[in-house]
Amino acid sequence: MQLAQQPLVPGVERDAAAQELLEGVSSLVRAVRCIEHRHLTGDGGLRRSDASVLKVLMKDGEQRGGEIAAKLGVDASVVSRQLTALEADGLVSRRPDPADARVGLVSLSSQGKAQLEALYSSYTRQLRTALADLDDDAMTAAAATMQRVAGAIIEANKVVRRNPKTGD
Repeated sequence: MQLAQQPLVPGVERDAAAQELLEGVSSLVRAVRCIEHRHLTGDGGLRRSDASVLKVLMKDGEQRGGEIAAKLGVDASVVSRQLTALEADGLVSRRPDPADARVGLVSLSSQGKAQLEALYSSYTRQLRTALADLDDDAMTAAAATMQRVAGAIIEANKVVRRNPKTGD
């Protein structure tokens, strides 16, 4: 990928390596969204945000809606509405929290698990085909690098959220 050597903002020094990384991440996100769009909207199935909720439940098990919201970086009211729809579709189930009856615990249903597994199985097959020239070691190394970049960006964002002007 070749970027112009001019700064994106006049008078601001260009950091070529960081800009290349930003462009690479942006391209990857767009490519993944194209795949998701095709797979998620093809049969009236899951929306991207619904798949994210189901993935959190698959990974971390039963939990409160507020915990899901925190993991996804969204407001609890957003997840609450999603959970209502997912429960109506039979993809999650809710029960009162024995520790606090005012709060519900959410778990992934067997139907939700099957739908999420089918979705990610399809993604995996498509990714293997697209990256046929990469062996498992190269894919694992790429994944580790992407996770490191994502983690660093998440941490940097937490600092900015505390004080947008100073980072304190």
